[in-house]
Amino acid sequence: MQQISAGRRSARCARDFRSLAIAAGVGGILVAGSAGAGLGTAIEYYNPALRHYFITAYPEEAAALDAGTNVKGWTRTGGQFTVFTDPAPGLSAVCRFCGTPGKGINSHFYTADATECAKVKTLPPWTFEAIAFYIPTPVGGNCGGNYPVYRSYYTDNIADANHRFTVDLTAHTRMTKRGDILEGLVMCAPVTSEELEADVVRLLEQASLGPTEALVKEVAGKGVGPWIDAQLAMNVTRYTNIPHWEPPANNDDCVDGKTPPITPQKYCNTNNNSPAPVAWEFFRQARTAPDQLRLRMAHVWHQIFVIGGPNQTYANAGYQQRLRDNAFGTFENLLLKYALSPQLGYFQTWVKNVPEFNGIRPNENFARELMQLFTIGVNELNEDGTPKLDGKGHLIPTYGQSDIETLARVLTGFTYPTHPGQTPDFWGNEWYFIGDMIPFDDRHDQGAKSLFNGRVQFAAGMGAMAEVRAAIRAVVDHANTPPFISRQLIQKTVTSSPSPAYVARVAAVFKNNGAGVRGDLAAVTRAILLDPEARGPRKIDAEYGRMREPVLFWTAMIRALDVTTDGVMPDFVKENRQADGGLHDAAIAPVHIKLAAREPAEIGRIGCVEEQQRPLAHRRAQVQMDGSRRILGLGFKPGLPRNTRHHLRLEFEIDKLVLPRLEYLHDRRAIVAQAEQLT
Repeated sequence: MQQISAGRRSARCARDFRSLAIAAGVGGILVAGSAGAGLGTAIEYYNPALRHYFITAYPEEAAALDAGTNVKGWTRTGGQFTVFTDPAPGLSAVCRFCGTPGKGINSHFYTADATECAKVKTLPPWTFEAIAFYIPTPVGGNCGGNYPVYRSYYTDNIADANHRFTVDLTAHTRMTKRGDILEGLVMCAPVTSEELEADVVRLLEQASLGPTEALVKEVAGKGVGPWIDAQLAMNVTRYTNIPHWEPPANNDDCVDGKTPPITPQKYCNTNNNSPAPVAWEFFRQARTAPDQLRLRMAHVWHQIFVIGGPNQTYANAGYQQRLRDNAFGTFENLLLKYALSPQLGYFQTWVKNVPEFNGIRPNENFARELMQLFTIGVNELNEDGTPKLDGKGHLIPTYGQSDIETLARVLTGFTYPTHPGQTPDFWGNEWYFIGDMIPFDDRHDQGAKSLFNGRVQFAAGMGAMAEVRAAIRAVVDHANTPPFISRQLIQKTVTSSPSPAYVARVAAVFKNNGAGVRGDLAAVTRAILLDPEARGPRKIDAEYGRMREPVLFWTAMIRALDVTTDGVMPDFVKENRQADGGLHDAAIAPVHIKLAAREPAEIGRIGCVEEQQRPLAHRRAQVQMDGSRRILGLGFKPGLPRNTRHHLRLEFEIDKLVLPRLEYLHDRRAIVAQAEQLT
């Protein structure tokens, strides 16, 4: 506890409610040695005029604050934690103090430390009011299966000092914005079964394509950590192995025929020269695939490692499978597989890149974006993802034009994979998207090269593949890569505005998984999902959370209602693009430059929306709500005509399937809303 001098008193301390009984709690408790102890809830309030936080476990006091009868200006923050109302073995009494009128400050103070309680009782500025409640205390700085309660202390020498007690680590960390000193863990809060279930539901929102009743029970039974480990070890769900397809010389020979009777065979272009069938299969697999974590993380990586084209269906399926296969390997291997994919070579136009000739230098597209978007970013970062500044307070660039030109020289000499039965030929290999691009050293820039102000050297004559591997290793080993990539992964799974401390913890695992491996994506995924800012009690920080993108909105709906689908979404929801064939378009992935440069509109809890998505947030929410309303309201029946482009593919009977599940979902949402105050 910090030493506090007397300050001005702008309101009287709340009256002593020590004689009031604390309300009975609900649900099972996860604390040993507390049999016979009743449960209550410590509720947090905030007074903006005072800039003070206050907690009370007395229901009558809470009712008075809610009504504003005794002391006005207090509102609930949404923060609360469970407490015990009675003494029991293994519990500590929490002393409640109020500033002594005329001597102390206008604030309350709580402590579960018996030594600290005894000391504060001797300080004239503080008046002991009561034992507020009973609670487990940390053992060796650890709460075990209980929730940590954190304390921060604030004084600006003008307003009265104040302490805040919260179980939300993110909210605690962000108290430094108020100028608080973070005092850390001071007590532990018991966990109810409802809180535990809410955390499981939150986990499945972060680590799957949507919670289901069965999966909630499975995770609750196994435990969060063991469930994640089991998911990491699962076999990979595979896309259909679509054979190679060559577009006809005449486009009119492969079109979508719309003359009745309509059959799948009439949709030559859609079924062979479009990414739509791959998206449809994604939605079909979303419902039942057992490796939910892998599918979710492959979708995350697709949002980072984007491609645009080619249109061939088999090429799109192969690329998406490439992400799934490597989602839990090392970042270096995933990045290499991305770089060598012929789909990326086509998209970034570095396939058939050659050394400078007749004044024409190598293509710089992928060289630039390999650094800018996929590994190190444009400015140097601290290990917690915050920007480094030079002595004049300016940002420090991570690379320069010379680095782009050097990487462009490295990225020369690769062509498409060879068609089966054909002889490899640098210029002759055309549009074949199965396997990796292949190197031709005689088409590679064989000169010596220097990258990152000489920190990385490429000797003359290394060869195309050796140089690409060395370049990939160089950007993976760059100090910026762990925080730059870790922050993006957190943003796309847990929260769009992660605290620097959260980023730093995950980046540390990215740097070293504990066994000396850098970029172990299984370990990084585990660190993200098990971090205390992802797990635990209700999250009340205003910047916490993320806006669910359309694809996860629809997969969650499919899984929660357990409906049969062939993946095709109706025309009235296609505006959000991720609902149908646009799922794997590069345009739906974060457009870092264009959107980040726009001035974001003020959108409700704007901190929950990634910077790139803010201009789209209101429209997206409107489209999703309207689409779901129309789907649930129409109640499509099995056996409808199956025009492959214009009819909804969610087949169910509204009265037999949807209404009972909606009742369940309402109950489930109530649990989560109670625990997290979701809006």
